[in-house]
Order: sequence, then C-alpha cells, then structure tokens
Amino acid sequence: MINWAALLQIAAFIVFVYALWRLTARPVGKILRQRGQRIETGLRTAEENIRGAQEAQRETEQQLARARAESQSIIESANKATVVQRQALVEQAQRDADALVARARDAIGRERQAAVDELRREAGRAAVEAARRVLDRSLDANANRELADRTIADVGRGR
Repeated sequence: MINWAALLQIAAFIVFVYALWRLTARPVGKILRQRGQRIETGLRTAEENIRGAQEAQRETEQQLARARAESQSIIESANKATVVQRQALVEQAQRDADALVARARDAIGRERQAAVDELRREAGRAAVEAARRVLDRSLDANANRELADRTIADVGRGR
C-alpha cells in the first residue's frame, strides 16, 4: 500500500527545494561571482603593489649604491686634499726653519765678527799700553802712535 501522505510530503519537499533553489541560486551565485571578482581584483592589486615595491626597492638600492660611490669619491678627494695641504704645510715649515737657521747663522756670524773686532781692538790697546810703558821714555808721541797702528794692523791680520 502506498502511503500517499508520505509521497505527497516528498513531492512537496522536492517542489520546495526546487523553488528555493530557483529563488536563491541566482542571487547567491551572483554574490559568489562578485566576491570572486573582488578577490581576483585584490590579488591583482596586491601583485601590482608587490611589483611596485620591488621596483622602488631596486631604485632605492641603486640610489644607495650611487650615494656610497659618491661618498667614497668625496672621501678620497678629501684625503688627497689633506695630503697636498699637509705636504704644503711641511714644505712651508721647512722653508721657515731654513730661513730662521740662516738668520741665526748670519746673526751669529755678525756677533762673532763684532767680538773678534772688539777683541782685536782691546788686544791692540793692551799691546800699545804695554809697549808705551816699556818704551815710554824712549819714544815720542808720533812714534808711539805709529807703533800702535802697526800693532793693530798686525793683530788684525792675525800675526
């Protein structure tokens, strides 16, 4: 015996499911498609952002490499300038020292000559005085002066 009530319930359930599927399948499918499109768009945007970030990173690395090379060039240039300036300062200091030594030698030479001249004069005076005392009674004033001049001249020539 066929249970018509159960069969009717099954048929009603099938109609209900079919009607529900017809009513909800399109909107749910549309929502799922839209969501899939948003996900795909987001993935494309993320990939583009990654590519952009990678390009920016490459540019930054290139700029950094150029900046490093430029800073190295500046450092080398500064080091060369420092060496040149130091060498110029050393050369100037050497010239100044040489000039100072030359002036000191000149001054010593002048002082030495002045001392020698003064010593000769004093020696001549002492010799004249000694000779005058020895020969005081035998020579007159002209002979005394002539003897002093000769003595000074002899001392000046180093005899």
